[in-house]
Amino acid sequence: MTRPAACIAVLAGLVLVSCADNHRDTESGMDSDAVRQYLKVLSGKRIFFGHQSVGYDILRGVRELAGEEGTMRFLEAGTPQMPAGGWFADARIGRNGHPAEKCDAFAEMAGRLAHDSLDLALMKFCYADIGPDSDPREVFDLYARTIDSLRRTFPGTKFIPATVPYTLITPRWKRMLKGLLGRSDRSLAANLRRSEFNALVARTYGGGPLFDIARAESTHGDGTRECRVTDGDTVYSLIGRYTSDGGHLSPIGRQRAAVEILRALAEAAAHE
Repeated sequence: MTRPAACIAVLAGLVLVSCADNHRDTESGMDSDAVRQYLKVLSGKRIFFGHQSVGYDILRGVRELAGEEGTMRFLEAGTPQMPAGGWFADARIGRNGHPAEKCDAFAEMAGRLAHDSLDLALMKFCYADIGPDSDPREVFDLYARTIDSLRRTFPGTKFIPATVPYTLITPRWKRMLKGLLGRSDRSLAANLRRSEFNALVARTYGGGPLFDIARAESTHGDGTRECRVTDGDTVYSLIGRYTSDGGHLSPIGRQRAAVEILRALAEAAAHE
């Protein structure tokens, strides 16, 4: 094959169909009434959130929303003596890139808190926990075993599953350039693995309360989702203006994630 023909072949292989190519993005205003209702439902509840990395962005967004109402008390889950009344406690669990370690840390801490009337608990993996070489089924099985075991052991606490966040997919022109230079780009492959994990979470737990951060950070204001279709697979992605660095959340991104976690918590609190 001649060099020009080879270049054309590479370019053809890199051109992907975007699910959001023709979207009409609008700045979706936050539903303040809904947020106030979520906070009202959660008032007095004891909540534990185990996380890393993006979790701090989410928590900052929750603080911003709750601060306007003054109805939530925030503290670290490692506090020796947890106070009476309701609170939203969080803790850094495990290390990024080690999902089994995170599951163990969450189970240990949530179990300790559950012995003292914990109402709601959830943990989320970071995008760093599922990369292009990860086995989504293996990570999901580990996660599901942890959630299901905690639910059986502590029936008085509602454990809410969560999807895993996405990262920004490298712009198309950069992928094309890398392809021409014989260099691979793994951002697409990584989000494909995350999309596969999230599909398993949704299929298994979608019938109940679910913190779907993946959908929140890949959905535009007009309801369309940011994704690519390649080789028959739909690969979702973090939206550019929802991120500050390609993975962590910008002010609008953390607001959307915060509304989603409050919605999931409130739904679980009200769910019989």
